[in-house]
Amino acid sequence: MENKKVLKRFIMTSTFAGAFLAAPVIGEAALGDQTLKLGQTNSDVKDLQSILKSKGYFHYQETTTYFGPITKKAVMDFQKANGLVVDGIVGKQTYGKLLQNSHQEEKPTVQKPTVQKPTVKKPTVQKPTVSTTKPAGTQQTQQAGKVLKLNSTGPEVKQLQTDLKSLGFFTFYKTTDFYGTITTEAVRKFQINQKLKATGVADQITLDRVQKQVAAKKAPNTTTPITATPPKPTASTPAPPPKETVILKFGSKGTQVMQLQTRLKKLGYFTYPMITDYYGTVTEESVEKFQKASGLPVTGEVTNSVLTKLSQAEKNQTSKPSKTRDQITINVIANASELMGVPYVWGGTTTNGFDCSGFIQYVYAKEGVQLPRTVAQMWNATTTVSNPAVGDLVYFETYTAGPSHLGIYIGNGQFVHAGSSTGVTVSDMNLSYWKNRYLGSKRVNY
Repeated sequence: MENKKVLKRFIMTSTFAGAFLAAPVIGEAALGDQTLKLGQTNSDVKDLQSILKSKGYFHYQETTTYFGPITKKAVMDFQKANGLVVDGIVGKQTYGKLLQNSHQEEKPTVQKPTVQKPTVKKPTVQKPTVSTTKPAGTQQTQQAGKVLKLNSTGPEVKQLQTDLKSLGFFTFYKTTDFYGTITTEAVRKFQINQKLKATGVADQITLDRVQKQVAAKKAPNTTTPITATPPKPTASTPAPPPKETVILKFGSKGTQVMQLQTRLKKLGYFTYPMITDYYGTVTEESVEKFQKASGLPVTGEVTNSVLTKLSQAEKNQTSKPSKTRDQITINVIANASELMGVPYVWGGTTTNGFDCSGFIQYVYAKEGVQLPRTVAQMWNATTTVSNPAVGDLVYFETYTAGPSHLGIYIGNGQFVHAGSSTGVTVSDMNLSYWKNRYLGSKRVNY
């Protein structure tokens, strides 16, 4: 009973919904109608990035619907250049400056030829001496290599996650075949660690560096039996940094902190009644208790060795061999969070694109819960409840009579779903559009 009360408090908070699915409420708003900030996902972010890109502040190769660290830096650079408060948040004043000159952005294109004139002269002198054929060859080899990025799928993605997990950068509780926001952040952290351009895109240079670091980590084990002297220099350079890289510590925030608290809670070390996205004194003390019990240095910081011990402790935990309903619900929401931004495709049932029922069927199937294919069939196969709890399905009447759209309730009046105009996103049931079309909520039987 105590555990159920704790879980109920945990899953019914806005912190749970917001941190697991770091996304804003989706409405029918145009750019400038809502404040944009770090962690949000919607079409307004893409418009924002396009304007920043045209003004020369957003340098990522393509625009997305996700407001991440790159977008925040671009906003801060724009704010600094325009005498605004530099906070990385796009509010009324920042919008005013952004949209004020947006129609004048064609003028720089007229000035570009004057900037390019010296560069036209330089190649005529430099080509013979620098021999430009060499860089062209290296560019071709890079283009020929595999590039993995947001929304990529396949075994290469799973292998990349496995390699980054062994190096301590990918901390999601399991590997998948989908390149989502968590994978993007893991790649970005690895690139920062390796002094590469932090784009979050796994290009050929990044993939090669990952392989090199994985090989370097394994190298001491294979070279030790051969000689006593050679292993010392090889072990001292590449191996220690990834092993003792601090991944989470006091003051850290985000989904990874929630996952850490959840894992420590299952092992009995995190006793706070609610899961949060902040690494405070309670989390630090929980980590210290775990480190002491596991024979690790008691630092209160999460390193790769702490994550390895956590995985071992979870495997050794035999008190509850089968998943409880609460565990399945938490995993379903976690699975859904990794699919944020996947586009809508009519009849879609894979990470290349989902329709509303295909998305629901997919995330529940990941936890071994089988649901029928269509919205109407799901309506008939689930049990009616008066008020939805986290993990329940909420149904709506949209383009035809009867249940024709659905999503997963995540607490605080919000639900995650595959919208026809937004893809996988989070919406507010209290918005008039959804409120007027709401049919009821039903519980999945598992």
